[in-house]
Amino acid sequence: MRRNQEDLPVTGFSDLANAVDLDDLRRRLDPLDFMAGWNKHEPSLWKEPRTAFKPMVWRWDAAKAGLDAAGRLIDAELAERRNLFMVNPIEGNHYATLRTLVSAYQMLLPGEKARTHRHSPNALRLVLDVADSCYTVVDGVRIDMQPGDVLLTPGMSWHGHGNEGSMPGYWIDFLDVPLVQLLEPMFLDLWEGLQSAAQTTRESPFVFTMEAMQAQLAQAQPDEHGRLRIRLDAPSMPTTALFMEKMEGGRSGRLLRSTENQIFAVVSGSGSSRIGDESFSWSRGDVFVAPGWHAVRHEPGEDAMIFCVSDLPVHEKLGFHRLRVED
Repeated sequence: MRRNQEDLPVTGFSDLANAVDLDDLRRRLDPLDFMAGWNKHEPSLWKEPRTAFKPMVWRWDAAKAGLDAAGRLIDAELAERRNLFMVNPIEGNHYATLRTLVSAYQMLLPGEKARTHRHSPNALRLVLDVADSCYTVVDGVRIDMQPGDVLLTPGMSWHGHGNEGSMPGYWIDFLDVPLVQLLEPMFLDLWEGLQSAAQTTRESPFVFTMEAMQAQLAQAQPDEHGRLRIRLDAPSMPTTALFMEKMEGGRSGRLLRSTENQIFAVVSGSGSSRIGDESFSWSRGDVFVAPGWHAVRHEPGEDAMIFCVSDLPVHEKLGFHRLRVED
């Protein structure tokens, strides 16, 4: 049985000085839970970023079929949220999409309510398909959803969803849960049922409407890398950067390598993207990811719009961010 250091007699530490060789010293250090820096199992530093997380794509057609089946098989109240997480297929991972981010497709049937809760992680959603009267309630404010909307639920904001429409509502969730799990300041509070709305509006800092984003893109100028994209002003989301990018069909972007982890969701159009050494085709509703330090180039086959969620603010605030142009 391993002993704590305070359980060892003082004379036990003097034995360390009497080690006859490095192997003997290691044997004497092991019970004290020390690891000699010259005897590490693997390096703790390396020349460039590396990650076990893989570039991946998830298909909206498959997700919709899975959610429709789940709609017949499980009630939203039993599931808390009826969603399909996009799990990166690396050893030991059963949840995260990327190291700091997770994404999921979610569906709410007509007449259903997803009860209100709040949690430490920041969350947001990109609306795919909804009928009128599908909505979210954030801190007592009802926001009706429209396709293409980006809706925010900052950390510890009460939020729940309802569908008073005639068809299922579908959207994509993005959360920084894996980052919070790594840092461990996780809290969760549950509300009984769906919080009542004291106000209904679409003029809220918690919603970026498709109409407003399209208008902003129409006035935008290409950035230094030729990208026609806008960064959504979301100070309530301190760990995530949100971008909406418009791309011209047949015109490839630059090959860019960044330390940030990036999740891309296709709002409209089709094409492909090179991520690292792989290439992925995509169309509306698909989600694909670029783990940190994987070079990325988008190659739209037709005019397209892509929404990006990344952990860029974390890298920027900590002084870790690097961006390199590969061509």
